[in-house]
Amino acid sequence: MTRMTRDEQRQRNRTLLLEAAERIFAARGVAGASLDDVALEAGLTKGAVYSNFRDKGELILEVIRYRQALSPEAQDFRAILDRATDDDERLEAWCDIWIHTARSGDRGSYARLLFDFIPYALRDDRLTAGLLEFISPSDDILADASPIPTDSRFARIPPADQFRILTALDLGLSALALFDPENVSPELYKTAVLSLARTLHEVRDRAE
Repeated sequence: MTRMTRDEQRQRNRTLLLEAAERIFAARGVAGASLDDVALEAGLTKGAVYSNFRDKGELILEVIRYRQALSPEAQDFRAILDRATDDDERLEAWCDIWIHTARSGDRGSYARLLFDFIPYALRDDRLTAGLLEFISPSDDILADASPIPTDSRFARIPPADQFRILTALDLGLSALALFDPENVSPELYKTAVLSLARTLHEVRDRAE
C-alpha cells in the first residue's frame, strides 16, 4: 500500500471528521453531541478536530460545504448535469438526482443536521452569515448555473431567485418527509419543479 503524504493524511482526516460529524449531529442534535463524540466516531483524537475546525459551528458549516460541493455525491451530481445534452435533460437530471439522494437515505440524515443547526446558527451572526452562503446564493450567480430551461418564463426570474425558490422546495419537502415519510414521496420534488418550469413555459406559449 502506498504511504500517504502528510497533506493526503490531513485531507483524509478532515473528510473522516466531516462524515462523522454529519452522522453524530444528525443522530444526537447539535446541542446533544460534542467534538469529542465526533472525534470518537471518526476514530481520531480531539486534537485532530481542533487542528481542522475551531469550534462546533465551523465544523457544521464545513459539513454543509462538503455535502454541497466536495463530497463524491456532489461531484457525481455535477458530472451528471454536465453530461446533459439540452436544457430539458438537465432539468430532468437535476430532479432525478434529488429523488435518488432522498431514496438512499442520505438526504434524511443531512436534513436532520441542517434543521437542527438553523436555530443554533441564528444565535450567532458569524454562523448566520456562513449558513446564508449555502441556502441563499449571491445575486451575481450566473444564469447557466440554474437547471431551469432558458425557454421557460421561470428563467426570466433572476438566477439567484430561481435558486431561492428551488431551495425552498428542497427544504420544505425535506422537512415534511421527516415528519410524514409515508405520504411525502421524493417524486413530489420533481412534480413541483417540472410543473413550475413547464407551466410557465406553456403560459407564455398560449400568450404568444
